[in-house]
Amino acid sequence: MPEPDLTKKESPWVSFLKKHSIWLVFVITSIVITGLVFLITSEHLYLLAINILKNPTLLFFNILPVFLFIGLAYFLSGRMVFSITLTSAVFILFAIVDKVKITMRQEPLLPADLTLFKEAVTIVKTFPPFQLFLITLLLITLLVALFLTFRFAKKESPSWKTRIFGFIIFLAIGYSANAFWYTDKELYGKYPTIENPYFQVNQYNSKGLIYSFCHQFNITRVTPPEGYNKSTFDEIEEEYVVSSMENKPNIIMIMGEAFSDLSNNPNIDFSNYQDPLKNFKEMASSENAVSGKIVVSNFGGGTSNTEYDVLTACPTRYLNNPLPSYNFIRQPFDALPRRLAQIGYETQAIHPGYQWFYNRQNVYPNLGFETCYFLEDSFDLASQGVGGYINETATMDMIIDTLDNHLKTKDNPLFSFTVTIQNHGPYENRFGTQPQNFDTSIPLSNTERDLLTQYFKGISDADKELARLRDYAATSSEPIVIVYFGDHLPGFSNGMDFFDILDYPIDANGTLEERLALYETPFLIWQNDAAKAQYAFTETAATTNLPDSGIINAHYLGALLTQLLGMEGLSPLYDYVNEARLDLPVSTNTIFVDNAGNFTEIPNGSQIEKIKKLSSWQYYKLFDQIVTN
Repeated sequence: MPEPDLTKKESPWVSFLKKHSIWLVFVITSIVITGLVFLITSEHLYLLAINILKNPTLLFFNILPVFLFIGLAYFLSGRMVFSITLTSAVFILFAIVDKVKITMRQEPLLPADLTLFKEAVTIVKTFPPFQLFLITLLLITLLVALFLTFRFAKKESPSWKTRIFGFIIFLAIGYSANAFWYTDKELYGKYPTIENPYFQVNQYNSKGLIYSFCHQFNITRVTPPEGYNKSTFDEIEEEYVVSSMENKPNIIMIMGEAFSDLSNNPNIDFSNYQDPLKNFKEMASSENAVSGKIVVSNFGGGTSNTEYDVLTACPTRYLNNPLPSYNFIRQPFDALPRRLAQIGYETQAIHPGYQWFYNRQNVYPNLGFETCYFLEDSFDLASQGVGGYINETATMDMIIDTLDNHLKTKDNPLFSFTVTIQNHGPYENRFGTQPQNFDTSIPLSNTERDLLTQYFKGISDADKELARLRDYAATSSEPIVIVYFGDHLPGFSNGMDFFDILDYPIDANGTLEERLALYETPFLIWQNDAAKAQYAFTETAATTNLPDSGIINAHYLGALLTQLLGMEGLSPLYDYVNEARLDLPVSTNTIFVDNAGNFTEIPNGSQIEKIKKLSSWQYYKLFDQIVTN
């Protein structure tokens, strides 16, 4: 028998695979990691699979960033296993955060979230102990895996020339792919969306987290609106002179954390309990009040965006940017507190949370608040906290104490703005074991029943403290106006299940009315008798032509207040938005409602012009206006 020829060469194909096996591993790993991301994040995996089969390039656009990340990590570290582990950790963490955020807030992971690390950590600290344990265990496991793979895994040791060359090539490929594909709005838009295309979660579910996140990263730049002309607004602002205004009332404005009217539901009964909105409803229905609903820009979060809308009369939605609107206030801004200070008001802001939350320590002074009270210097979390946040009682103590001191020591009126924080989610065991505070004939699990109990407990606490402020104001001989509103609806850990189970007319994929309801929170503007003697604004309200529905955009609320108090002429912008409200009381990026209550997805010509002008005016105030006082 002839001896085997040991010198026989292997086939070119086998030789190629051996030589380039590392890249084959990277490709396969990229596909596996992308598949795991799909598995974690996709609500309807089979529909996504169908979408990818019909549009194979969707898969490519999701895999490519993973592959490039592995390659860049490899050329930097020279370690294959470490690069794969690092990439897996990053993308799987992104997927988990996306899933949690969608569950709690019905909003996917956005590039802007990467700038809110401190805020995220603060919120995570309020999670139930078991969830905190799992999160901690996951992070420790990932860190240990990264350390072990970096320290002990085989180092391939490609030459430094190869590593530099490879890094530059991969960087160039990434830059080019981003410039040609991930920035392309038309390309992204041509891929079909499962269910309602205006709901951003559906965009992510239909096109993949990785592709959608990369696309969002490229459309976060704020550019001047089409036709923007700085000189136009320079002339308007320069010609405007603030007139003298006498007999001005003290204004106490409060934004309640996750404050809503979700208790108003025929399937929920409070006959055997106290209605959690008892006092708010009494105030709203009194002859001393104007009330309704505001349409905010976010669901389940985005507190600072509602603050911005109300205090500036500029709409966050018109920025068309996922970053919090407070991110763009980097210089003195001509907002409501600044204008009120110009006519003699003392202005103060109270936020019983950390001053760095949404950069409020810098934003508030830029808006014109002269005095600011934050958690660090004005509250004690150990004695006044509940579930990691300052309670409603301590917050109201600060509001009433500062008002009382001002009335006793100052002659000028006070504008006080407060953001409450006690009822911040998550709501699992939020206030410890609580007795049930509602009845319903609809079957609920123990977890679901407790979630609503916890949430209504928080609303009830806020309502009781509002009554305490009302009673203080009612016995005062000084004119006092109270403005109270919610920042957004609560984001429950069971997502939209409550809204479906309890048959709320709220649906992100429903009719225009149901979609708009996702962003509606209640408001009231109430005056005590002393203020009523000066400003009978419930009578004035009849001349403001508020829509019968009582629903207006959040950016109209501050301007509406000035109109009710006879402050026309305080600001050209406020006067303009009060005029624009008559034609377009409600507008989002996709829903428009006229004063007669007609819903449409396509605004008419005059409404388009108002949106364009307000978008341009907002850009001017944020980036071009120079405020000197």
